[in-house]
Amino acid sequence: MSERILVVDDDEHVCDLVRIALEAEGFQVEAALDGKTGLEKVLENDYAVVLLDIMLPEIDGWEICRQIRSSHVKSVPVIMLTARGEEVDRVLGLELGADDYITKPFSPREMVARVKALLRRFDNYNVTREKLKYGYLEIDLHSYTARIGDKILDLTPKEFELLNLMMRHAGKPFNRDDLLKSVWGFDDPAGSTRTVDEHIKRLRSKIASHDQVYSYIQTVWGIGYKFEVKEYD
Repeated sequence: MSERILVVDDDEHVCDLVRIALEAEGFQVEAALDGKTGLEKVLENDYAVVLLDIMLPEIDGWEICRQIRSSHVKSVPVIMLTARGEEVDRVLGLELGADDYITKPFSPREMVARVKALLRRFDNYNVTREKLKYGYLEIDLHSYTARIGDKILDLTPKEFELLNLMMRHAGKPFNRDDLLKSVWGFDDPAGSTRTVDEHIKRLRSKIASHDQVYSYIQTVWGIGYKFEVKEYD
């Protein structure tokens, strides 16, 4: 079965443009013309990617992204698709957990390329069968999962990549700029290292909800973060 993609945008022309371009590449595409319907669809269905506008009736894109990421239920990749291209909007989207950002007007070819690149990143993880385990925490790059004991952690793609990087270099301190460049692929555009802090906060919360014995991501004051297993006091 081809992968399903959801586009949430109140502009029917944009929805049609996205649908035509992605269906030509073999994807199934569904659309929602308001934020309330879009959020319901995301929470009730499984999609490979969600393309999400910011300015929407009922519920805006910021709030949809926030609810998706705070629910700890859905880890679907999110691409913000919006006419608002200011740096502050891009930074906020990334802080809320968006995986990519496309500014309108956009090229259908670029949009398709971004979707494929996002999906390809996850496929690349499935090439290897490597596992890493510290304490009760284990990640499996074959299945692209993280678990505490028998409990699967529902991580977003960026949360998984961040955890994977830090576990591979356990004990090594990372500053925020290094993490931003390694996981998100760009240097700090004036303050977006807050993105790293927000993702670390969510990672810690998800891990702590299943493990009250160990903490895994430690703050290195004046530098950033490192992966190190410590028992709670």
